[in-house]
Amino acid sequence: MPTTSGYSAVPTAEVISLASKKGDPELGPELVGGDASVVAVGTRRGASVATLIGVAAPMLGIVTSNALYSSPLPEALAKQEEGNLGEMNPLPTAFVVLSTISWVGYSLSIKNPYILASNLPGCVAAVAALVTLLPLTHGSDSLATVQHTLIGGTLCNLCLWSYLIFSGMSPEARSQALGRYATALCIVLFASPLSTIQTVLETRDSNSILATMTIAQCANCALWSVYGLWAAKDVYVYGPNLTGLALGLTQLALKLAFPSKAKS
Repeated sequence: MPTTSGYSAVPTAEVISLASKKGDPELGPELVGGDASVVAVGTRRGASVATLIGVAAPMLGIVTSNALYSSPLPEALAKQEEGNLGEMNPLPTAFVVLSTISWVGYSLSIKNPYILASNLPGCVAAVAALVTLLPLTHGSDSLATVQHTLIGGTLCNLCLWSYLIFSGMSPEARSQALGRYATALCIVLFASPLSTIQTVLETRDSNSILATMTIAQCANCALWSVYGLWAAKDVYVYGPNLTGLALGLTQLALKLAFPSKAKS
């Protein structure tokens, strides 16, 4: 997932080619004796790695991020059809709404269309899922938790924006604060499915952990971790995503150890 530093530039074919001619050992082989073929090979290899990690990863990340954020919607519609929430945990969906809204705010602050595209569609889908689920939580313990989470999260978002705008803070400092806030919410989101871990262990039933969201979280966090470690080289990119990957794998392990039981 994109974070506070945005998308770091990765050398393009043109940059690699120019560096090769100047003898930059980090970007391409030195041009010796007019051996243009050696330069071409180095350029092609460098460009292919740059394209794979620096371009393909963010583009795929848009898909995997929105797949993660949209994953509760099909299950929510199915529960609406049944007229019963069952064992579905609505809390992660509430955190998806708050997290994606915070990322949309950050993307607008730094004018980054990739971050916006990674969150805006999923935000709308998450709101639709939550609106669908809320009537089904009537009378359950989860209703108050979701209500308090949404009210508290909305209050924090509005207070943060108000402070950042009226404090006279520079645009750079404002974006940094918004990015850190969004990163913190993102980690809470990744951990939220484990809010029912005690129930899972006691009942030996992982019905409350949504399988599609768990798989999407693992795929999304793995992709952004690779990008952050090897392309962006940015702790704000790989830090929260490695954490999310570990939490996603924990959820996956619970799903495998305690398979969901069919409800009669």
